[in-house]
Amino acid sequence: MKIGLLGAGAWGGAIGEKIVSQGHSVIVHHHGESSWRERFDALILGLPVQHVRSTLCRFSDPEIPILSLSKGMEIKTHQRVSQMILEAYPRSTCSVLSGPTFAEEVACGLPAVAVIASDCDHGRVFFHDLLHDSRLRLYSSSDVVGVELGGALKNVYAIAAGVCRELKLGENAWAGLLTRCLAEMTRIGMSLGGRPETFAGLSGVGDLMLTASSEKSRNFRIGQQIVRGGSLSDLLEKIGGVAEGVATAKAIYSDDRIPVEAKPIVIEVYRILYEGKSPASAVKSLMERAKTSE
Repeated sequence: MKIGLLGAGAWGGAIGEKIVSQGHSVIVHHHGESSWRERFDALILGLPVQHVRSTLCRFSDPEIPILSLSKGMEIKTHQRVSQMILEAYPRSTCSVLSGPTFAEEVACGLPAVAVIASDCDHGRVFFHDLLHDSRLRLYSSSDVVGVELGGALKNVYAIAAGVCRELKLGENAWAGLLTRCLAEMTRIGMSLGGRPETFAGLSGVGDLMLTASSEKSRNFRIGQQIVRGGSLSDLLEKIGGVAEGVATAKAIYSDDRIPVEAKPIVIEVYRILYEGKSPASAVKSLMERAKTSE
């Protein structure tokens, strides 16, 4: 089969290499192009979330199964990536891949587990069959909303975890933070239409555990660096690449569909990133919130 790849960053490249190793061909398209060079059987997108819409509008609807690798929310519209894809390409089907997967480990053939979600049975089965093997075990889900939101929100919470670690608040605080992040992720996800059990799975707690505990995560490193000082733009340039949690924090903060009381951690991350609130003050605000039940 011929598989198109639009957005060949680290994660897109790792998935592309996996497909080639299984005997298929990969046709890589650069985001600066404006037309497909040839026909292919399926398309994989690994684009930075804030550039998805502007990139897709330059290409015609391929009318084939599409798989999104991106994890985040568009700031302006608060849309998930699959929503943008189907808005641009209404005659195609869309699936999403999420879970605790660092690109370099997948590229090296280390064992990993992830989930593919789609509203379309055909698309979900197609990509499940294409990518599942002894090194990448895939599960399937019909909860596209939950899987995408888990993948997006964990990036915001990884920033919070980086702050916690850099402030040296201790293991108790780190464990407590991640527990409350999972509770908040579930509240936000349910308010936007996700199923609660999804956030207890690979795209929720699984990806949260990975991204919020490792300096391999750009979002985790942003949290560390913001404690050390410097402007957000300088920090983003310093880490290299895209830290999707920065934009997603802004999107979730400004999304009026989500009650303010449902997202206290997102609010504090936003205030640290965009309003210059000190990380120590943000911690104090969270710890001094009104008493409540779990």
